[in-house]
Amino acid sequence: MKKRTNIIILISLLGFTLSNCIDEFDAKIPDGGVGLLVVEGNIISDSTVVFSLSCTFSLNEDDLPSGYNKVTADVSVVGEDGSRIAGTSIGDGRYQVRIGTLNKQVRYGLEIVYEGDTYNSELQYPIETAAIEEVTFEQPEDYGDIHIRLSTRNAGATGPAYYIWTYEEDWEVRAAFYSKWIYDPVTDEVHIYETAPYAQGWIHAESTKTLVGSTESNAENLLKNKKMYSFASDNLRASYYYSTLMKQRALSKGEFEYYENKVKLSEEMGGLFTPQPSELPTNITCSNSDKQAIGYVGVNMNVSEYRLYISTNDIQYDNPYECSLLPDGETENKSNYDLYIAGYRIAFSEMTGYQWAKKECTDVRSLGATLNKPSFWPLPDRGY
Repeated sequence: MKKRTNIIILISLLGFTLSNCIDEFDAKIPDGGVGLLVVEGNIISDSTVVFSLSCTFSLNEDDLPSGYNKVTADVSVVGEDGSRIAGTSIGDGRYQVRIGTLNKQVRYGLEIVYEGDTYNSELQYPIETAAIEEVTFEQPEDYGDIHIRLSTRNAGATGPAYYIWTYEEDWEVRAAFYSKWIYDPVTDEVHIYETAPYAQGWIHAESTKTLVGSTESNAENLLKNKKMYSFASDNLRASYYYSTLMKQRALSKGEFEYYENKVKLSEEMGGLFTPQPSELPTNITCSNSDKQAIGYVGVNMNVSEYRLYISTNDIQYDNPYECSLLPDGETENKSNYDLYIAGYRIAFSEMTGYQWAKKECTDVRSLGATLNKPSFWPLPDRGY
């Protein structure tokens, strides 16, 4: 029996947006599987896209090898009409390509020249993505989870539609105490501000799961109230104001099967999976028949988006934070510095001295928030 080598493959989760999130695959590939080219990214009309190139490496490595994504290549988007758009390296194996308006009657693909070999993705006609009809939310039970649901219809299509979804989340958080008194442990001084500087903030997150679906079981090519994801009522997302931006991209059946297989083998089986080489779906071939690549490059005319806002007035928030003041007895014989190091911050000032509370009750930064308000946020700053 031929000896096999455990290989790690790092593949981005999002499929059509650049992300820092990567998925780990434990692929049992025959000897020589180390160094296989991994390609991530898609060709999308009227957009700037990024293709990420990396190489497989052995599980025997103690950490990510320093050069696993130091792939130097020539990357271009090519059309069967002779068009060619060259990519520009932006470091760490990433190549940026500015794509103009694609011709619906022309097939396009990705061309990569790497270590003397040429890799080409299958030429495909650009796929149109149907609009997202609606994104809604529901909280079926008192203080239950909040479910995000999506509806879409591919009207007029002659066959089933296939989709992949990702989403970006933003939510506003506010401190329980709007403190204007900020202690500086470096100078051992308390600074007084006109308004509470750290009482309001925002948190941003991007989806890390592969979400795919199809209308194969619906004659009307309709997906109605499909559950995308949920979050708990005691999550900060529900605390004040929340927004999600759903993104939908249509897939070919082959690309759908690629992601469906990834979900089945990765998420449903606990993260790491061990496919054989034939189980690693790809639409990328190499001019050298002895080499293979991993990945699937899609071609699209557009990506559909829909933004939903949720106010805490419309749901029930189960606040997990106990934001009481620190009793006077626990502050006796303790300096401001001692209390700061212990994780407390000044909540407000009285004639008798400062009142202290847990830092997460006075400073939204301790909850993971930044002070950068999203440009699309519909609510004004409170100016605490």
